[in-house]
Amino acid sequence: YLSEDVLQRLALLRKDAARRGETPKYDRRCRSIEESESRARVDAGEPFVVRLKLDKQDVSFEDEIFGPVGQCIDESDMVLLKSDGFPTYHLANIVDDRAMHISHVIRGMEWLSSTGKHVLLYKAFGWSAPKWLHLPLITRDGKKKLSKRDKDAFVDYYEQELGALPSAVLNLLIRNGSGIRDFNTAHLYSLDEMIANFDEHCIGKRNLQLDQEALDRYGRMAFQMSDFETELLPAIVRLIKRDLQHVQVPDVDHLRKVVDFLKANEESFAFLSSLTKGDFQWLLMKPTSAERVLTVFDRETALEFLTYLQDCESLDLDGLKRSAENHGWQYTKLLALIRVSLIDSTKGPPIKELVSFFGVEECRKRFRDLIDYIHFYGVSSVMNK
Repeated sequence: YLSEDVLQRLALLRKDAARRGETPKYDRRCRSIEESESRARVDAGEPFVVRLKLDKQDVSFEDEIFGPVGQCIDESDMVLLKSDGFPTYHLANIVDDRAMHISHVIRGMEWLSSTGKHVLLYKAFGWSAPKWLHLPLITRDGKKKLSKRDKDAFVDYYEQELGALPSAVLNLLIRNGSGIRDFNTAHLYSLDEMIANFDEHCIGKRNLQLDQEALDRYGRMAFQMSDFETELLPAIVRLIKRDLQHVQVPDVDHLRKVVDFLKANEESFAFLSSLTKGDFQWLLMKPTSAERVLTVFDRETALEFLTYLQDCESLDLDGLKRSAENHGWQYTKLLALIRVSLIDSTKGPPIKELVSFFGVEECRKRFRDLIDYIHFYGVSSVMNK
């Protein structure tokens, strides 16, 4: 029915209900107005809304997850069409679903409390209601659901910022009773497996708590199992172009070598963003200054070590240890300088793995480059003084 209540009166109703500590309800004043009078007032230009007559009543329906649900509808006559001519969500939702022949309404469980009103709307139109499935929510702590203010509530955060592979995110979402028969938390499910094993009757009722540890685990599994050509290569190239714009994208052979190295040696590697914003940038970039090495070593020691290293035919650890003893050098210091020279960091993989990845010739080239950087650093420091 048409309701021509002015906003000021509705505001007074809300204020009065608040004063009494009650939930604001419409007093149905316009329900008794004759239709001819309502039409005349509309024709005269008075603003109006369209309301649904809702007397207090019990409504029951079947939810495919929560089972039989009974609700008492006691909210007075709800608005269907607003004064600006736009429908409310409740009206638009069911009309849209009806127009698209929706058979199953699948949504978050926060909408379960509104479903009784939707059931009544379907009855008012004389339509058959779809099946209802209300899903448990993703929460921060098991209670508070993620909101639009949380960056990790959006898929883009996982893919673009974190560099998580799609299969890792999907497996995180299904791990808490999300409809997979005989679900195994130690298994990484492919999308085809999820589809083949999906059963809506296996969906749990308990909210999912966002678990970073589980995401890390699925991230590691997804990386190990992902195909280089179709999954890893496009994602890595995209991240390099976005995060390392000053770096030329390495050729495919080098990127394949990077992935092979990580799969063989770095069991903890989980997210591709570690290549462009984390501890593994050295796989894509070369040291470009002597600043790091000169914060760890004095200039003379660094040059002495590097002068020797640039001519080494082999960089096996036994040979390096003998050379350190012969020259009276501290072996651990020599290894530390090699690491900083190769990856511009004091932390990283074992020297043996680094030498194997780069090859002796590339290592020697980096030693020579660092000698030049040290000389340049000294000249520029003098000039700045």
